[in-house]
Amino acid sequence: MKEVIIKLSFCLAFLISSVSFAQGLNKKSLLSELNKTEGVTLDAKQKSSYEKANADLATGLLNLDKKSVSKTERDSKIDGLFSKRDKDLKSSLGNDKFLDLNKKTSKNIKQLQRKVKLAKLVL
Repeated sequence: MKEVIIKLSFCLAFLISSVSFAQGLNKKSLLSELNKTEGVTLDAKQKSSYEKANADLATGLLNLDKKSVSKTERDSKIDGLFSKRDKDLKSSLGNDKFLDLNKKTSKNIKQLQRKVKLAKLVL
């Protein structure tokens, strides 16, 4: 009986943490997270391209959240939007700069992608 109570407690704690984690993101906080370069220096043109790709991603995510689609379809479209961002960045920044940036930011971007899949975006 004690084991059952402990397992139920862990399940409940997991559910509560998932729900609080997925409460919502707004465009400003999303862009703030996306625009972090983690120490990689970008010139003005590259920074502008980087911020534009991130703004396009955020807009796409907000538009996707307004639609009524199944969770699997939504997750697939989110993956597609992040892939499109990567392709846009690769073409605008160049392969070398993109790889440097991707090395530094990939962990943060993957966490953000998981968070977006769990979250409901808000304006």
